[in-house]
Amino acid sequence: MDLTPVSALSAVERTHASQLRGEALRHASPAEQRVAVASQFEAILVRQLLGKTMTKMLDSGEGAAAGVYGDLLTDTLATQLTAGQGLGLGRIIERQLTPRGEAPSSAPAAATNEVKS
Repeated sequence: MDLTPVSALSAVERTHASQLRGEALRHASPAEQRVAVASQFEAILVRQLLGKTMTKMLDSGEGAAAGVYGDLLTDTLATQLTAGQGLGLGRIIERQLTPRGEAPSSAPAAATNEVKS
């Protein structure tokens, strides 16, 4: 049984965890799964918020091609906005997904040391 605190995930591990998909996500540790799911959900929320705005902004009456490129641009923009630290929504979602008594991986190192003492 691995009792490593969740907050032990380094920035590199968090970035790796946030990029997990499919089978790799199923076999990841619970902490990595929470990071990945929270960051993916944050990207979905940002995509939804940007969708209407980008559609209105790019609507030039060009037809289906403009719609496809608008969707691709919206998806890329949402992915880039939520990469790395993101907007902070992912960390809040991750905190909500973390079981009680377990420090979220986004907890500051000082708080982790207090929990261990």
